[in-house]
Amino acid sequence: MAQDHRTIKVARDEDLRSQIGSGGFYFDLVDFDRVRAFQVPVDTTVILFMEELAKELGTPVKFQRLWLCQRRQNGTRRPSRPLNSKEKKLSIGRVFSADVKLFLEVLNPCSPRNLNREYLLVFLKFYDPEQTQLRYIGTLFVSCSSRPLDILPKLRSLAGFCADEEIELYEEIKFEPNVMCEALDIHHTFTVNQIENGDIICFQKRPKSCNQHLYPSVKLFLEHVHKLTVAFLLFYFQDSNCGFLLAAGLHFQLTLNLVFQPAPTFLRLQAFVLLLLFESCCAFYVFFFSIQSCWIVLYW
Repeated sequence: MAQDHRTIKVARDEDLRSQIGSGGFYFDLVDFDRVRAFQVPVDTTVILFMEELAKELGTPVKFQRLWLCQRRQNGTRRPSRPLNSKEKKLSIGRVFSADVKLFLEVLNPCSPRNLNREYLLVFLKFYDPEQTQLRYIGTLFVSCSSRPLDILPKLRSLAGFCADEEIELYEEIKFEPNVMCEALDIHHTFTVNQIENGDIICFQKRPKSCNQHLYPSVKLFLEHVHKLTVAFLLFYFQDSNCGFLLAAGLHFQLTLNLVFQPAPTFLRLQAFVLLLLFESCCAFYVFFFSIQSCWIVLYW
């Protein structure tokens, strides 16, 4: 199967929209373990595979543009370039030397048809500090020589803001080992801001006061969420001859936002569960509760 077929995972706009901000998924674009996967014979041409996608996903071939998603040096995986017309005529085995991950862009009347280096595909996330909510908005093509200032009217329209609403823009760069989310200079070009295909731009209302919200900026929110992801040592096993250390990461992120009306502030309850199994198979549970900025630790 591995030699005769390629596993091709295809992420769509619907996948990003359903995953980002849901179930504790905030960083990067998509979890490819939760998207459609296809086992494709290596001698199938790319265009025939696109016809199969049209049958399975309902998007006609003429409206499909497939982007190759590559892992960057910082550990993120982003769409880097679209497949060209020559590649579409070749077999899957010649175009892809191994299993591959793709992003399916669905073309609309406003989509540029003949892409060149002037156009950049960026992904948009909107952060609402009042609801402490981050969600995916969609994609946007920008010109390298244009400025973030030029797309502010479009972003206001997408978020439902009034025409004079002040907004801030950030680039979500990476999240491991630490969060890197930097403000964009809206007066400099996208080239100067080092924006490229597949980059993520987060935007939000400009907070009127730093003390108005618990996490007034998307950068602070992402840093907060990152701290909630816990990797813990699970197993330690040792037999009579030699010792083995078995480690696994346990990720629990349970965020419960309780809003009490008419109380003027949010009461936030964040629970984490850490499970440690010892040789005796006994279990030790630790729950961390956070009420706003105060931590209460309960052991039993």
